[in-house]
Amino acid sequence: MIKRKLPSSIFLLLWLVLLWTHNAYSEQINEVIHTKVLILGAGAAGISAAKTLHAMGMRDFLILDAQPFIGGRVQHTTFGDHQIELGANWIYGKGTNPIYHLASKHGLKTAPNNKENLAYFDDNGEIPDTQGQAIYHTFEKMMENLVDYADQRMKRHQVDLSSRSALKLLGWHPDTPLKAAVEYFAVDWELAEPAEVSSLDYATGTVDMVTGSFPSGNEFVVDERGFNHILKEEAKWFLQDDDSRLLLNTLVKDIFYGDDNVTVITDNGQILTADYAICTFSLGVLQSDNVNFMPPFPDWKREALLSFHMATYTKIFLKFDRKFWGDWQFAMYANNDTVNGGYYTIWQNLNAPGYLSNLKRQPSNNILMVTTTYKQSERIERMNDDLVQREIMQVLRRMFPEIDLPDPTAILIPRWHSNPLFRGSYSNWPIGVLADHHQNMRAPLAGPHSHDRPRLWFAGEAMSAEYYGFLHGAWIDGDNTAKSIVKCIQGACPAYQMNEYVTGCELRQQHRPRLRYQHL
Repeated sequence: MIKRKLPSSIFLLLWLVLLWTHNAYSEQINEVIHTKVLILGAGAAGISAAKTLHAMGMRDFLILDAQPFIGGRVQHTTFGDHQIELGANWIYGKGTNPIYHLASKHGLKTAPNNKENLAYFDDNGEIPDTQGQAIYHTFEKMMENLVDYADQRMKRHQVDLSSRSALKLLGWHPDTPLKAAVEYFAVDWELAEPAEVSSLDYATGTVDMVTGSFPSGNEFVVDERGFNHILKEEAKWFLQDDDSRLLLNTLVKDIFYGDDNVTVITDNGQILTADYAICTFSLGVLQSDNVNFMPPFPDWKREALLSFHMATYTKIFLKFDRKFWGDWQFAMYANNDTVNGGYYTIWQNLNAPGYLSNLKRQPSNNILMVTTTYKQSERIERMNDDLVQREIMQVLRRMFPEIDLPDPTAILIPRWHSNPLFRGSYSNWPIGVLADHHQNMRAPLAGPHSHDRPRLWFAGEAMSAEYYGFLHGAWIDGDNTAKSIVKCIQGACPAYQMNEYVTGCELRQQHRPRLRYQHL
């Protein structure tokens, strides 16, 4: 990393910046930080990209992140006597899954996740297991049929459907609270969006019974060091203590990309230029106006970005002075509101055997986690914690009518949708979005005269066609993007695909879309 005087072309660019932003950068205009590759974001994609650059002999790079730590949406906080994960919490599949490999390498503590270790409740208390399991396994068979149905339609190049339309065509109607709750657990809780808006082709296989790319189950992270411990440890391989190539607490405001380089301006007026930049911002940020891109994204890219969905998945944590629930891992609450989109439907017991009790000391806190998604999450984010707690306790008192329940001693509500650094939790493939849209979304951008050598690249979970929405998707995509940039630096930039006019007439994807494990 070196400091150098700006060429005249950059002087002109910065002069335009001054006019456009009305900000006075004064003395800083004459000197900028220049690097070969600028990585915007220190989440999984950014750390993976930097590791790959280092491994390929490219040491001239910088990593910027607005947060004070490495991890992106992989972040934790203290709740009572424990660390709880606000974002990513599961490792989905083992085998060759790179996140599982990193967890094993760094000794990350996890607990097996069993969705069939499940209790059922409604407004009158606990529902007999036999009644709940009968509907659970009926829908499990329905999901198998849905996967086969999607396969058949894709082979015939039929138009995509919403998962709701397909379920109705196959004879499934969530016309009771329990049936709606079972569907919510298999669909909404996985994708963070309901069947009405989720693509059939790309969202099938939303239950753990379906074997995906990385088989052998999934694990729930319970490590007191936090899930992002594995990212921090990997970063140590190529970053020294107080490495000047890692700039935390650095918020990007403006990004200018052209024929020769990318210029980034931060909120404190710092100016950085690079031959290439990797933007790992979340899809929600790319859909917003939080960062100014100049020139503005072309229409084909804006259409693709705005067509894809950034979903919201909210884990609400409650701490009690005593444990009044059983040893189940999961509980399902079924009531009439569930039919209309879910209402505190899925509960998780963080005191279940192997969870917080998996730690060296016995847990001193009794913690329940309830998950909301989609519009319910957005509604809850607009409420204060006291109002949310009041709603939740009304639900718990219906689930446990024979117990005099105490109020929680603490509540914690992450607000991902309203967080300007993320604008949501993870991406989901909606009805009507084509493979060409996704190619356009991830396509790098070049200046008007350098289409064979794009300067601004995009990486992250949303940019992974195979593993969108997953932490391992972000890691793999960061690695692949860094390899493409190294090829560009070596003078052999790989060809990339974009379609200026997505017509819907192209042939459908020939390979089966990857079947999904549960999210986060």
